[in-house]
Amino acid sequence: MRHVYVASHGQFARGLVDSLSLLIGDEHGIRPVCAYGDDITTTEQLDRTLEQLIAEANGEEVVVFTDLLGGSVNNCATRALMHHRNVYVVAGVNLTLLLEFLLCEEESTEAAVVYATHAARESIVFINALIKQQSSD
Repeated sequence: MRHVYVASHGQFARGLVDSLSLLIGDEHGIRPVCAYGDDITTTEQLDRTLEQLIAEANGEEVVVFTDLLGGSVNNCATRALMHHRNVYVVAGVNLTLLLEFLLCEEESTEAAVVYATHAARESIVFINALIKQQSSD
């Protein structure tokens, strides 16, 4: 079993989880971790929260999607990754990434992450340029 979290600065993670629920229902199992808000106000509290969530997984795999590569939320998740073999951290989360991860049929977590990150990258498109290209063809 995988335990999946979205961690972000502010309420972004909660918004992504709400959007997932709207699109695919509430049974997706992804939990938001919102840093620098009501419950988690410091990086130390975020570190403790992530460690607690990993401990609650009882050795099962934990995937943490973070909002910003190199940001404090990602740095905290990366620190946790360095201490636990069963943790995967993916930076640059967006809705497509989460949907692709949840809906892909890959058995291994690593393969699912690779598949989903590729699909998410492909979905980022400058529509103006796409329209210009199509109209010139």
